[in-house]
Amino acid sequence: MSRRPLVFCVPMFAAALYVAVMLQKSIALSASLLFCALCLISLAVFFEKRYLRTILLLTLSASMALTFLSAYDAVFVSPIRALHSQTLNITGTLCQDPTIYDDCQRAELQIEPSDNVPRAFRTLCYLPLTEESLLIGDQVELQAKFYLSGDAEGFDRATFQASSGCFISSEFVKDDNGRAVRFSVIKSSGKAVWQYPQRIARYCKQIISESLPEREGSLLNALLLGDKSGLSRTDSSALRKSGLSHLVAVSGLHVGFLVAFCYLLFGRRWGTVLSVLVILLFIPMAGATPSVIRAGIMYLVAAGGFLLRKEADSLNSLFLALLILLLSNPYAIASLSLQLSFAATLGLILFSGKLQCSIMRLFSGASRPMRSTMRFLAGAVSCTICASLFTMPILFSTFGYVSVLSLLSNLLVVGVTAVCFIGGLLLCVFGSLHASFAIGIAFVLRPFLSYILRVAELVSSIPFGLIYWEDAFGIAALFLFFATVWIWMYAATKVRWRVVLPCVILMLISLTAVGTFVQYSQYQVTYLPCGSGQSILISRAPEKLTVIDCSSTRQDAAELLEEWMLWHNFDHIDTLILTAVDKGHARSLPDVIDRIPIEKIIIPEGCKRTKHNGAYLDKLDQTAVPVNKVSDTLQISDAPKISLFSVTDGKLGVQIGSHTLVLHSPTQKQLAAYLADHSLTAPNIVLNQGQTSEIDLLRQACTDLQAETIILQAGSHTMRQFNGIPILSPYQTGELMLNYKKD
Repeated sequence: MSRRPLVFCVPMFAAALYVAVMLQKSIALSASLLFCALCLISLAVFFEKRYLRTILLLTLSASMALTFLSAYDAVFVSPIRALHSQTLNITGTLCQDPTIYDDCQRAELQIEPSDNVPRAFRTLCYLPLTEESLLIGDQVELQAKFYLSGDAEGFDRATFQASSGCFISSEFVKDDNGRAVRFSVIKSSGKAVWQYPQRIARYCKQIISESLPEREGSLLNALLLGDKSGLSRTDSSALRKSGLSHLVAVSGLHVGFLVAFCYLLFGRRWGTVLSVLVILLFIPMAGATPSVIRAGIMYLVAAGGFLLRKEADSLNSLFLALLILLLSNPYAIASLSLQLSFAATLGLILFSGKLQCSIMRLFSGASRPMRSTMRFLAGAVSCTICASLFTMPILFSTFGYVSVLSLLSNLLVVGVTAVCFIGGLLLCVFGSLHASFAIGIAFVLRPFLSYILRVAELVSSIPFGLIYWEDAFGIAALFLFFATVWIWMYAATKVRWRVVLPCVILMLISLTAVGTFVQYSQYQVTYLPCGSGQSILISRAPEKLTVIDCSSTRQDAAELLEEWMLWHNFDHIDTLILTAVDKGHARSLPDVIDRIPIEKIIIPEGCKRTKHNGAYLDKLDQTAVPVNKVSDTLQISDAPKISLFSVTDGKLGVQIGSHTLVLHSPTQKQLAAYLADHSLTAPNIVLNQGQTSEIDLLRQACTDLQAETIILQAGSHTMRQFNGIPILSPYQTGELMLNYKKD
């Protein structure tokens, strides 16, 4: 431990911060200081006892992390968050080019201190749209309201923003006409040195966009600079599903390409000197994310060791980078970019070399050209497996799934990525000299970029390529695979592989087959996070998709549907059920009809035309999709059994199997009147937030329906339970998917 203190102490330091920040288990500054003092005293007393000394040093590292976080909160965070709910006149400078939305633009501002603002700080601010684009370095003056972001849809936005140093959000104040009360812009001269990297990045994006078609250009911008804003929803989803999303998250891979390029042009010594300058420029160009900062620090340590003729220790430099990032902002531990980058790098350092050597032993008797080829492929395989080993727990805990297609997709694009990255650099450098150079290089690059997109598209379409946290058989197969690889690396000579390997393969095939059978024997009911609107999907892969309503008060329901269908490999909707033709149930109907193929639409009988639903009824009259009207009861599916029933004129209820009643469309009194004459029961009932206003009626309805769970479509924070019945809300959990056995 004395030789590599960072390797032992920094992980404990980071773990304590993770618990405090992510699980919100921080302690008071006085308590953490007292704990530190006790650890120091104990360390002094038991310093000669080796194992006890190690335990005390680790404990001291954790207590120092908590003390540092408490002090950081007291000095930096609390004074900023004290501005919550205040409206102030502020002056700020854009730290990055803003992101454009439909009716506003979001920018990271460095706020200047004033009479009302005690110190400078950064905030994520929503600004009005401007005729002339805002750019990094521009100064804005506005009246802004400060607020702490919530945790809607299962996503803690406040912690996420704090990981990048923004501890409070803000938005411009509007008048009654929706215009900014106070807003002015002072354009930057662009001569400040700190603005140059972003200006260079913007210029590179322009050259790429002018030289390549939109699809290939967007991929190159993401690959070269980490700018994923231009990627289409289809391509972004394909990259994630195929396990290639790391290509467009700038990290050590891209730093390695840059360094290799410098070595290729100038040799090892002068290439090292030049690469240091290039990396220092590249980090802010790529957005200075934790992953690229980590890679940059590690390379700078290695380059310094080379120039000083000393060997750098990879683990020490990795944890040095982690320590620097956490000392600059302890909330950075919440950054998914940081977590994945450090986990993947740790896996590569610890195991990739060992695994590559194990693979190469299989080709010890091969010819030299064959061994060279297999060494290249073995490196790609070992890197993918070892990085996945450490990142999978993070992906499971964050997204609830992992892709098992990454090994195949990475093998298919190995080498091509380097060609695209180096080619993109050449395109930007020579394209700045003359447009003809850019056209020539782009002509060569385009097939390679198209190839990566095609690989992502084809691999992502492979069924059952994603393993979800609920898939016990898939997780068991993953565990068996990684355990086998581990044993092969460290105990290969002690195992009779002629017997063990066939058994492992048979078990993997069996687990996969059983898992596939279980998936085919189930169907899913998915509740999209639509706010107080509603959109429910009933799917049984890869056969049928039924959608109940298409309305959202938070996002475009058509976009939500398209994204979900793309992710789950559905290309059309079999049946679209509208439980009512109004804004709460059909707000996105025109876009859904125009953008998504639909075989059949079902609406309730007796829909009255009003000024609010006239456009929806006109769209239904004009569409070529068959529209059926339900006036009583109709069963539209057997597996699962989906039954529709008329609650009142213009409003339908839906029963899914024997487990769910969708009663979102009727008012509470309409529902009570219907239940007085009909007998319905189900353990799950789906309601809207408005139905919770009349407590007595709701209590009676829950009793009559024998409800065990309420699924509430809501646009704001809701109760966690009602009358002892638990409440689930997509507003709080995000997309909610429940699995059921087929009837």
